[in-house]
Amino acid sequence: MIHLTIDGQSLTVPKGTTVYHAAQQLAIDVPIFCYHDRMPPFGACRVCLVEVEKMGKLQTSCTLEATEGMNVNTQSQMAIEGRQGILELLLINHPLDCPICDRGGECPLQDQTLKFGPGKSQFFEEKRHFKKPLPLGPVLMLDRERCITCARCTRFGDLIAGDHALEFIERGYKTEVGTPDGGPAASKFIGNTIMICPVGALTSEVYRFRARPWDNDSTNSTCTLCPVGCSLTLDSRDGEIMRTRSCTNREVNDVWLCDKGWFGYEFAEHPDRLKKPLIRRSGILEPCNWEEALSLVAAKIKEAKPKGKLAGLGGNPLTVEENYLFQKLMREGAGVNHVDHRVGPDIPLLSLDEEGLAPGMEITIGECEELSFAILCGIDLTEEFPVIWLRLKQAINRGAVVIFLGHFAPEIAPHLTETILHAPGDELDILAQNMPRLQELASSGKKGALFVGRQYLTNPHRKAILSKLAPLRQARVSLNILEGRGNSTGARLAGMRPDLGPFGERLSTPGLNTIQILESAARDGWDFLYVAGANPAACIASELWLAARAKLNFLVVQDLFLTTTAQQADLVLPSLCFIEKEGSFLNIEGRVQKLLPGKEIPNSSYSDASIFTRIARKLQINLTPYPHHLKNMTGRKQNTIVSDQNPEGKKWEDKNLLATFSHPLFDHGVRMQHNSHVVQLAKEPRARLHPLEGEKRGIQDGEQVLLSAHHQSIPATIKWDRGVAAGTIVLPLGFDEMPVHNLGNDLFNGLPITIRKIKS
Repeated sequence: MIHLTIDGQSLTVPKGTTVYHAAQQLAIDVPIFCYHDRMPPFGACRVCLVEVEKMGKLQTSCTLEATEGMNVNTQSQMAIEGRQGILELLLINHPLDCPICDRGGECPLQDQTLKFGPGKSQFFEEKRHFKKPLPLGPVLMLDRERCITCARCTRFGDLIAGDHALEFIERGYKTEVGTPDGGPAASKFIGNTIMICPVGALTSEVYRFRARPWDNDSTNSTCTLCPVGCSLTLDSRDGEIMRTRSCTNREVNDVWLCDKGWFGYEFAEHPDRLKKPLIRRSGILEPCNWEEALSLVAAKIKEAKPKGKLAGLGGNPLTVEENYLFQKLMREGAGVNHVDHRVGPDIPLLSLDEEGLAPGMEITIGECEELSFAILCGIDLTEEFPVIWLRLKQAINRGAVVIFLGHFAPEIAPHLTETILHAPGDELDILAQNMPRLQELASSGKKGALFVGRQYLTNPHRKAILSKLAPLRQARVSLNILEGRGNSTGARLAGMRPDLGPFGERLSTPGLNTIQILESAARDGWDFLYVAGANPAACIASELWLAARAKLNFLVVQDLFLTTTAQQADLVLPSLCFIEKEGSFLNIEGRVQKLLPGKEIPNSSYSDASIFTRIARKLQINLTPYPHHLKNMTGRKQNTIVSDQNPEGKKWEDKNLLATFSHPLFDHGVRMQHNSHVVQLAKEPRARLHPLEGEKRGIQDGEQVLLSAHHQSIPATIKWDRGVAAGTIVLPLGFDEMPVHNLGNDLFNGLPITIRKIKS
């Protein structure tokens, strides 16, 4: 321990503590700009100057480690004048446009200048002027004259996100923030640079000039756009969501969000939002009142119940409580177990025995920073669980060993210790080859984790893979199954599966899953289908969906927009989105996160829960509003050890060109297409393969081709990518322009693909 004195007050701090942090312990305010407590000290802005006895010059307190017997004075005349001088220099070219700056009212530069500045300046020369704002991408704006080159934004990209999205260009007084290639900032986390910019140089194009912080009403809630469930703050003004911000939660997202969390809220205020129920009359969807709509749903359920051909699909965007009510409505009101939240190829339609291990984590997301090693088995973190990458990157900064095994190199590959690529179907062989090394890491006694993702889970021999990985689990080594979309973990817990009741209760008479329901409908007809928060017409093979729809008597769709499925519905019910309602979200680690509405909701708008409850009343059923078990949940649960009688699993016979399916963070889904800024972050869908595979088949980069499987073909544009394994083609999900879902009903990785050129 180190003993020192600051402003006449004595204290003891651990070795390595900086003077700045020591002063904080005494509630002594020292101004900072460049320092951020999630990054190492840098000492660029020099505004944290203090006087230290026996040191001839002022010292930067954020970089200076406390030493035994040190005597620090933060309020000496020398220190005060030093800080005033620095602030005066920083303001030489700052435009002082606080009345129109989005940072005004929550600006560190404003606050520090008021508290520590000189009050007047010796400089009266004309300030520098630049064209403003300078767009650095669809969501990021730069006002160059405001920048004080503190390097927070550039260091965030290097130290936190690892994407080097921003860098300083030019030198000397011409130094400014730019991008490495002069194009848009290539990052999935650029919104965080806006948050940490201390002077308003970086601002949000989405929020720019929309509100002042003192005009906003703030509500803490949870982001449901991916299974991480980050804590965020909703800012609203006059009944409209103005912006979303990160909310500190050390155990989940710390202080960060991905850009989907920062900017993915525009759809909530889009004019295309459904506002009234729509009923089909004479083949046309027309507005109707809620009483007529809900009475019709109840009547159709009563009419169809005797034959048992009723089903409910969807639930990933819904809260846990809403999923609970949905399955209860179908089970008690309709008398069937035909419910499933797994709509589309994102979550494989496996039985409980086939899946081996359920999705979930055995460590908290925050614990990822403490790992000494991590094994990533087929998981593309930045695309599917982005904030988990930000936490794992901190472990890498501290020297953690991270090994990736999969079908294509993730964008984080430059930061990993080793990237091992292989074709789909070779998982068991690759694991066997690398098992001695993995076992050595697992038995080292250090804290480690295995993260298993889509490439290994949406796989015909998933259970065999997990049985090989399970023995690596040790007292300090966790096995984490990263799978799902939105609140799929909560939907599963609530019982939105045909083989599970609420809270994991196995059913003795399971219902049909999504594909089985549609196959039955296409074959024998179906009476009633209720779709809530899903769009099967856009993510189920069109041949199957259209055949099923043709023999479906009544289709109810409950959603935010007139989706492809809603356009074919007999009745459409408008619902609320995650920033407009109260409930619970169960994230991938099993943590219950609360949702609260960020604005006032009109009485004429109903949440999914309200709709289900009102329908139930018409069926004379009393639905419990909230599952009482949920309040008593402790969060994550241990996965059960998996065993497999067939360790070799099932392999495809055709090894010519095998597909692996990925779902980018930014796709062209319905909600994304109604986010006018964030949708621009989506890359054009491309079928990726290694250049050698392209040359072998005479297919050039950028060439148009037809991809075929299961006697179905789709158009695609080829992209050469050296990060793709030999014999592999990477196909993106979530794009109408490249309808990969039409290639079949069982899109497991390893699907044989025939590729041929499109004749001109």
